Amino acid sequence: MTSLAEYASLWPTAGGQQYYTQAVATGPTRPFLSYVVGWAVIVGEISTGSSCALNSADIIASFVQITHPDFTWHPWHTWLIYSAFLIGPITDFVGNNRWLPAMNLFGAGWMIFGGVAWAIVFGIMAKPKHDAKFIFTEFINNSGYTSNVWVFIMSFYTPMYGLYGTDGMMHLVEEMKNASKEAPRVMVWSMVFCSITSWLAAVLMMWTAGNWESYMTASQPYMNWWMDVTHSVYGGGIFCALIMMGLNFFIIVGTNLAGSRLAWSMARDKGLPYSEYFAHVSTRFHIPLRTMVAILIIDLVIGLIVLGSDLAFQSIISGGGVTLQIGYVTPIIVVLIRGRKILPARPNFDLGKWGYPINIISVCWSLVVIAMYLSPLYVPVTIATIDYMNWSCLIVGATIIFPGIYWVWRARFRYIKEGNSVLTDNVVFIDGVAIGGSEALRAAAMAK
Repeated sequence: MTSLAEYASLWPTAGGQQYYTQAVATGPTRPFLSYVVGWAVIVGEISTGSSCALNSADIIASFVQITHPDFTWHPWHTWLIYSAFLIGPITDFVGNNRWLPAMNLFGAGWMIFGGVAWAIVFGIMAKPKHDAKFIFTEFINNSGYTSNVWVFIMSFYTPMYGLYGTDGMMHLVEEMKNASKEAPRVMVWSMVFCSITSWLAAVLMMWTAGNWESYMTASQPYMNWWMDVTHSVYGGGIFCALIMMGLNFFIIVGTNLAGSRLAWSMARDKGLPYSEYFAHVSTRFHIPLRTMVAILIIDLVIGLIVLGSDLAFQSIISGGGVTLQIGYVTPIIVVLIRGRKILPARPNFDLGKWGYPINIISVCWSLVVIAMYLSPLYVPVTIATIDYMNWSCLIVGATIIFPGIYWVWRARFRYIKEGNSVLTDNVVFIDGVAIGGSEALRAAAMAK
């Protein structure tokens, strides 16, 4: 994220990685690489929002089934709740986009106070507690892999999922003031904060995990765990549901915002079907409403898969992790290949002599994460462990079919060449207006 923050200080556009790739790549590969990155990140944002909505629906389903065992839960119940969590943020944006800053602050407060409440309750009530030897020295490998190093890397599977969508800031810069200076700060400090709190949360979880073996086999381990710790089905269940579903809701808000802005940027550069239609900014709400609704519809359609196969849906989610990493790492690789000398002066955020080491570490880690997401959680894969098989490679292949066909048919003739965003002397011009990250959406809407 530090490497991308440097590019965000140079080119504060809603395209994010899609535009960074345009700026640093050259020759005939430039449009294609930018196109691939744009679509890869869009797929990742969509899968992130979908996964959060499904997780909330599963939490409610688990709570209902535990508290009302005679109730028959059907997949269509899950889809309805899933849909509600996706539609809710859209109605908030359409009602009044000025609520967004307050909503983001409230979401940050929800995360902080929810985490503190969880730490206090579990620190006091959880019994038995594990000692420091269990937390810091005991290594548990039930995966079937013989390499403990690889198992350690695989343990990042869930924590990395928690970092899905952390590129969202890059796609909102055109609605920020002084984005070239503020966006990199937000990106870097948010990752520092997340890293520290994630480590503390991991230690707390292992300290209070108690009978962790039973939770490993539960469909909703957090729900069972919280109920056991609080010694209350309703108290623990509601506590868990409120915190987890609240977090999911605010993540959906962010991913829909980021994904819709990226899709809008792609439409400006003629990278989507019906680009002229999707490049429109609502004159009433001053938001790219059409791309927001389009992403919502795609999410709802994808959710229908849960009616037939929960495994297929989970595979789509894991594929999103691969596409996001592809979007993250591509512009960094291009810069390393061409040399950091191609980057212009960076007065607001410059990695300086640390640029090459940080870029190289970023690329290596992203490649490791991609390999991790393409690997099954357990080996060998049998009928008993088929639910843990990783179908990411199949999903990634399937998701490139439509963009690939559209590229061959039309996008390769139009993308960037007919777009209305131009890079001149490292200043972004959209419809002839220099964009520095201040009220760009409003300006685009008023120009209609």
